[in-house]
Amino acid sequence: MDNRNILISANRALLDGNFEQFISYCTDDIRWENVGENIFNGKAELLGYVSSAYDGVTFTTENYIQNNDTVVELGQIEFKKDSGSEKSSYCDIWSFKDGLISELRSFVIAQTP
Repeated sequence: MDNRNILISANRALLDGNFEQFISYCTDDIRWENVGENIFNGKAELLGYVSSAYDGVTFTTENYIQNNDTVVELGQIEFKKDSGSEKSSYCDIWSFKDGLISELRSFVIAQTP
């Protein structure tokens, strides 16, 4: 399976709320950076983050660009909040090592109403 298809499978697990399965697609020393906000290092930190932040999240990938061990993903994401929802555009840069996700740099830009 190529890196793009690995990412598609990992994203499916994330959307389904199967956070443990999502983590199984990651290296032990995964580094996840939400640019301008926070950084999570390792599977334990990342599992804590995605299991709280991605509960009820929906996203749609519009395009993938793959080059060697990097996959760039562009799309739309919606975070449900108590008072409604927040829609944003995103660009994620995923790095892979030995068929596992080793790093993510995520750029999220909120859409104005």
